[in-house]
Parts: sequence; structure tokens; C-alpha cells
Amino acid sequence: MKVSIRHTINLGDFLNVFPVLSGLSKYKNEKLDILVRGEMKRFNGFKEFVEYQDCINSVAFDDEYIIFNYDGIELSSITREHKENNQRPTETCRYENWANDNYRMLFEVDDSFELQVPDLNIPIKEGSYVGDRWSGAMIDGRRASGTLTHLANVNFLEYNNTLLENAYIIKHSSKPFISAFTGTAVMADLLNVDQIVLWTDDLKNWDNKPIEKSFEKHFYGNRKSKLMYLGDYENNSI
Repeated sequence: MKVSIRHTINLGDFLNVFPVLSGLSKYKNEKLDILVRGEMKRFNGFKEFVEYQDCINSVAFDDEYIIFNYDGIELSSITREHKENNQRPTETCRYENWANDNYRMLFEVDDSFELQVPDLNIPIKEGSYVGDRWSGAMIDGRRASGTLTHLANVNFLEYNNTLLENAYIIKHSSKPFISAFTGTAVMADLLNVDQIVLWTDDLKNWDNKPIEKSFEKHFYGNRKSKLMYLGDYENNSI
């Protein structure tokens, strides 16, 4: 089954589709071949990371693919926000709604989906790992980057690492993962690890909604991610 996901170049928004992709794969009883934007290559090891997941057969980039009449389905999260499951991230529900509204497929979203990582035998440092918002090319400039750089006695994820390497580190750290609102936070949620997602004052009413709505947009309500104000985290860490 071929699936095009070409409406986003953001890692977190893309990762929210995985419970839907896994559900579709089980519904069709086959692995999926997906087509994504060429800009996704800016995330080191994106293709290898996605292809390592059980529901995926192959990844192609649209800047390397001659597209005339695409013979697969399209998925997008630019649609209605109705939730069949209040614990499910809003963004994931949008992908679900798009599939149901456009293709009438009676599949079940795989809410038990967890990202898989190989045994990479990477040394894990003592102390918490932090996933700050990166400052790479083509990021959404409405939000600040580097808001957690002042935190002490922590280990910052290196975004020069591949996605599989960072996923391995997040999965095998003995401490809760500390993150900003960024793609690695959604990765940690889908790895189902303990996580503290920190928000700053510039996000208090993102999209004119309370910060809790931003959290519900990208994170499962019944997994291990918790929302916390940065100032409260700093006070508790002293």
C-alpha cells in the first residue's frame, strides 16, 4: 500500500501519523511504502529511522520521485479535530479523520504503537538527557530555539546524530527525558518513556489556546509524558 504524506516538513507533526500508519498496515495486512517531502532529508537518518519501523516497507522523497498520477492514498492532518479517543493526540486524530473522510476505511488507530530502535550499543551518560528545540534550516520561526541551553548538569541530544541514535539514547536513559516542544518530544512519547515537556511563556497561549491544548495536540494522555512550566522545573531542580 502506498501512502503520501507531503503536507508537513516538521518532524513532530510527521511522527504523529505513526499510530495511523500502523493501524492501516494491520488493516491491509501489508507494509506501507510512503512518499514524503524532500525537506525531510534535513533530519539525519530520516529514511533509515522510518524504514526501521515494523509497518514501513520503504520511504521515498518527492524531490527524487517523478509524480504524475500517484497510485496511492494521501494522508494529511489539515482537517477536522474530532476525537474518537480523548487520550489520542489531536494531530493523530486529524490523520485518522482524513483517512476516514476521504477513503472510508474502517481501520483502527494503533494506540499501542511504539517506535522501534535497534541495539546500537551507544554509551548512555549519567544524568538526564535534554532535547532542546533545534535551530536548523526551515524551522518555524514563530517559536524560539535554544530555550533550554542554560540548564545545568544535563546531557543535550546532538542533532548531528542520526534519528535512530537519538531514539536509542532516549529509550535507554535511566532518567526521564527533558524536552521542549519539538520533534524529539513526540519521538519520546512514541517510545513510551518517562518525559517532562517544558513550556515557556512564549507558548502559554499558542494558537490562542491554553498550553494544555498544545500538549494534547501532540502527546498521548495515557502515556508517560508530563507537561511542566520551565520555571517550575528550574525551582525543583535547585
